[in-house]
Amino acid sequence: MLDPDGDLEAFIEDASNHHFAAICVLPEHVVEARSKYTGNIACAAGGFPNGDGPLHERISEVKQAIEDGADEIDIVLDFDALMEGNRNKVATDLAQMRQACGDKILKVILETPELDLSYVELGAKLALEFGADFIKTCTGKRGACTPLVARVLAELLAAWSHENNGKARGLKLSGGIREPGQAEGYLDIVRTALGDGFVHPATFRFGTSSILESS
Repeated sequence: MLDPDGDLEAFIEDASNHHFAAICVLPEHVVEARSKYTGNIACAAGGFPNGDGPLHERISEVKQAIEDGADEIDIVLDFDALMEGNRNKVATDLAQMRQACGDKILKVILETPELDLSYVELGAKLALEFGADFIKTCTGKRGACTPLVARVLAELLAAWSHENNGKARGLKLSGGIREPGQAEGYLDIVRTALGDGFVHPATFRFGTSSILESS
């Protein structure tokens, strides 16, 4: 639930009736969510839904979210800097965000609707290089995930695993996935590239709010 004025209590009550890998909330909702929800809490921190802003402020927000009880952190990669060729800015951000997260799960949102396909791959590779536990497609605020992007990222993760002695990093597909049948198509893409065993909460997630509403 990423609406600052949303009904957090109703959201958590609904979430408690399902077995989600995690729920995702804004930084200002972590304390209340932690007091009412026993499962994993992800926090869209670090200046969500943008990947820019003063780095020290974004890091402070991440650290506060963890102190408040977040188990996972979702940050947005600085996609503008990436497209402008400022690789050092992106790398510095990722390295410091990884450090700020400590042992918590870090998911890096690439914001794929804003990126040319070559930059989708570059952003994903940088995220993996600097310790992202998951790469994630988009926030859904600037466009949607596409089957092509899902395939490119799944194949990239398969290649990364092969190059790193079978280690696995996770994939989260989010943004515009609204129907169960649509989700099944994405599952086929992921299974083809990464195998059935990859489809597990430790390595694969959907952003499911819209799917849940349509089920």
